[in-house]
Amino acid sequence: MPEQTPRELTDRLINSLHVPKDAGEDADGLRRILMRIPDGWGRWIGHRKGWYPLVIRLDEALAAVDPNYEVDQVKEKYGALRFYFSSEIDREDGRQQWQQMEDLVEAAESESTKICEECGSRTDVRQRKFSYWIETLCELCAATYSSD
Repeated sequence: MPEQTPRELTDRLINSLHVPKDAGEDADGLRRILMRIPDGWGRWIGHRKGWYPLVIRLDEALAAVDPNYEVDQVKEKYGALRFYFSSEIDREDGRQQWQQMEDLVEAAESESTKICEECGSRTDVRQRKFSYWIETLCELCAATYSSD
């Protein structure tokens, strides 16, 4: 096998599916989301396992509106889910569908602030600031997994 150039190695790394090691039963759903990320964007998910079921449900709901939508990025920012997507649905002609997709994403991002990003609990969840990072954790995970 011929030696790969640094660019080829970088492209292979970015375009590989980076299913989180802790995905467990959510691996197939996360793989479907990662497959929606176009080449060159980097196929990984930037949040903890507690939100995996939430993003999988969101993907299923978005795919019901537009089976061909693409994911640009999935991450945590300021203690909440951020889910960026694109769609071929025309924002004028398909205004209702586009708004439906926007509403689904907004609802999931809002819901993420009520779910522990580590364990998925909905009990005693609140946003906490640790150093320069905001995390959405339940009481138990805040004591166990905080980045402080």
